Amino acid sequence: MCGIYGYIGKNDAYQEVLCGLTCLQYRGYDSCGIAYFDDGFKINKAIGTLDNLPQCSEVVSNIAFGHTRWATNGEVNINNTHPHISFDKEFVLVHNGIIKNADTIKRELIDKGIPFYSDTDTEVIANLLSTLTGRIEKRIERLYKLLEGSFSLIIGHKSGKIYLIKRFSPLNILKSDDGIYISSDVSSLKDGLLYTLKDNDIIMIEKNEIIALSNTKINFKIHENKIKEFTMGKFKHYMLKEIFDTPKGIENTYYYLEKQNIRKIFKHFSEFTLLGCGTAYHSCLIGEIYLSKIVRYKVNSCLASNCEISKKIKRNHLHIIVSQSGETADCIKVAEQIKKHNGKILLITNEPSSTMARMADYKIITKAGKELAVASTKTYCTQVFVFAYISQLILNKRFRLDIQKLKNDLDKYIAKIKVNSLVNKLKDKDKLILIGKDIDYALLLEASLKIREIDYIYTIPMYAGELKHGTLSLIDKDSIVLSLNTSNDKTKLDIVKNEINSRGGEVVAVDELIDMSKFNQYFKPIFAIIPFQLISYYIALKKGLNPDMPRNLAKSVTVE
Repeated sequence: MCGIYGYIGKNDAYQEVLCGLTCLQYRGYDSCGIAYFDDGFKINKAIGTLDNLPQCSEVVSNIAFGHTRWATNGEVNINNTHPHISFDKEFVLVHNGIIKNADTIKRELIDKGIPFYSDTDTEVIANLLSTLTGRIEKRIERLYKLLEGSFSLIIGHKSGKIYLIKRFSPLNILKSDDGIYISSDVSSLKDGLLYTLKDNDIIMIEKNEIIALSNTKINFKIHENKIKEFTMGKFKHYMLKEIFDTPKGIENTYYYLEKQNIRKIFKHFSEFTLLGCGTAYHSCLIGEIYLSKIVRYKVNSCLASNCEISKKIKRNHLHIIVSQSGETADCIKVAEQIKKHNGKILLITNEPSSTMARMADYKIITKAGKELAVASTKTYCTQVFVFAYISQLILNKRFRLDIQKLKNDLDKYIAKIKVNSLVNKLKDKDKLILIGKDIDYALLLEASLKIREIDYIYTIPMYAGELKHGTLSLIDKDSIVLSLNTSNDKTKLDIVKNEINSRGGEVVAVDELIDMSKFNQYFKPIFAIIPFQLISYYIALKKGLNPDMPRNLAKSVTVE
């Protein structure tokens, strides 16, 4: 769950890598570092974001690669920061992934007298590579076989040669007029010819030449960059920009869906399992309600991290996996199990070039545009939109949506939402309870996650009727309970509000911040979640937090 980026070419490689890592910083920002070639590799490292790195190298080098880290092995300190260099200084490398047998290898190397200076599995890779014998190419082939787990690696040799290997974790090469670029995320790359590495690929780059050392035919395809998506424009943070981008993302997704024969996919199946993690799982819960209650399919949702496929999958059973990045490790793991049991996968993702996009039997691409803030906003809304669209399309063969009206309604709605007074009430709270029923409860799971991850406030989402079965003990005169009621069925909520008020607590109905009654019922969940997204964003500002980069988190969870 880190970002890696490299450059070999005629430009200032250090600056190219620094720029590239800026586009990848959403993947991790605990620490960062760049290795650049100057008669051997030299390294600059820093704790925290790229702002803490030197903005230029001591020399103008034409070879460099770097890393922005989300800590998995070893705490955040300078010794654990990438790049890592081998004990004999022959190799320097950066790594995204997890080496499962690192501890065993490390003990064996220590017994041989090999020194270690970090707690990372990455230094284990570097030192293991230096202890292997034979030609470099053969040593890297053997390294690949010895390592267990997931990895994408840029390996620099003291001669200036660069080697690339990967297993599970993504890695891409791009050729352009000014050089060769390497990145763990294709969206950070410029215009040029793109090759996405496959597992077992071993590639060497020497003097601007790309050489396949494995039995690989490198087939490049044209890649057009969308680098403008990395600019914030008039907004102070990506998160706010992305909330305001939601209507356009939904419009683009609609036009994409209209070109796909979605009904043809679903006519082959009558049983569905919806899988995702975090925000994507919350969209699955909405999808389950749509597909089971509206369309009357047999549907269940499951957290990908808690799902084991251990028996034969029926032919009429479709697994729908939702992943913003298409690189979510837990989703990839369960997808592999599904494929092993001859199951079929429909992937809903925002990244058409992702690992899971290549694994899936069917794909629906959300057209939300690049999302750089760690907290998902517009991608969640487009995922929910996809499920609403699918359910209506299956239910009504002549279904047509006035997408311009929906987009315009959303644009006006977002601009009108005022949350300042509520934000001032919530910003100093250390806990919040959120209550609702049916589909509103599924929405509140996502709302509570936004407040937890961005504002560090402990949130308890629950069915309104369950409050009195234990959690009412938490209510006192300082308590604020947020309620959501998009169905306008107030019977149960009114009873619960009375119970809270009688104990000195305050209930705030978020759906009353702005009238949602006139909006299409099937798309109302999109309208309902946006006030919570804005609430979490503005609480973060009041608390002096960076909403784009919450602590301990990263955008794309590519490790289990």
